[in-house]
Amino acid sequence: MLKLGMQMCRLACLVGWVILLAAPVDASNHQKNILFVNPGYEDRGFWKAVTDTMRAAGKHFGYQIKVVNGERKWPLMTSRGLEAINTTSADYIILVNEHQQAPILMQAAEEREIPYMLLLNGLTKEQEAALGGPRERLKNWLGTITPNNEMAGYEMALSLAEKVNNLGKRNNKITLLTLAGDFKTPASISRLAGLERALAAAPSLHEVRRMTVNWSEQEAYDRTKIYLQATTIDAVWAANDNIAKGAIRAVREAGKVPGKDVVVSGLNWSSDGIRCVIDGAMTLTHGGHFLAGTWGIVVLHDYDQGKDFADISKHLSFPMRAITQDNARACPAPL
Repeated sequence: MLKLGMQMCRLACLVGWVILLAAPVDASNHQKNILFVNPGYEDRGFWKAVTDTMRAAGKHFGYQIKVVNGERKWPLMTSRGLEAINTTSADYIILVNEHQQAPILMQAAEEREIPYMLLLNGLTKEQEAALGGPRERLKNWLGTITPNNEMAGYEMALSLAEKVNNLGKRNNKITLLTLAGDFKTPASISRLAGLERALAAAPSLHEVRRMTVNWSEQEAYDRTKIYLQATTIDAVWAANDNIAKGAIRAVREAGKVPGKDVVVSGLNWSSDGIRCVIDGAMTLTHGGHFLAGTWGIVVLHDYDQGKDFADISKHLSFPMRAITQDNARACPAPL
């Protein structure tokens, strides 16, 4: 497969190449079905992008993709996922450890003896210590595919320090507000681990408050607005672009200029995020992880064709890349 370390704005073009480089489709096989238990919305946001790339790869390889949507409510994802798993005739299942709920769904898949993979959010270290790794006690757990969220969180934080310094505000202390998505989902935990590494590497970054906003733009706006009324901040580390948008709105309403008075970083490669990078309101939007939908189908197809990814690793990882002002205009179009 091609490496994802290409020019970051053109990473989306890899979808087609990934499909072409995988094992060829055997037209003699009957169409197979894959069930995806999606934590997000059907019609918008990051998880729609994941689903769209998954469907594109599935169409190429002759898989029928059925999607159950959790609408960003983990109890709903769990209940709908359980119902779907208990009634599905799927050949494979793709799960996400959103809010650490995957073990419940994995157990249901084990009882049905349906092979499954974890996508984007694998088990935590504590969960895997208790349950074992792929193909150990959980015989039908094939493996995981996750992006390097730790590196993303690290680069997001360093971009804030660099931006403040480039603005000539070479303070000994850069006051930082951290807006996390949540404190339970492995991807969120990994991004925060990257932030922690950056805080150690850049002593000028001084985190004054860390709070969760439940991946909500409105909650990010509300929390940032309240905080700006109480004190002055130089930077906002936002766990994704929606959170960054909420923070930027609050900054503007406070009479400040995002990107100058308060610098903000985000993640997702969203259309709005890329526009904010181009306009200077955000230092960067990290991303490329929406391609996990394609990677999931590709490795399942190869596995189905007898090319087992476990020969490389049962825990597959791929990098993300940052879209910055230096490369944002090279993007064919906002994602």
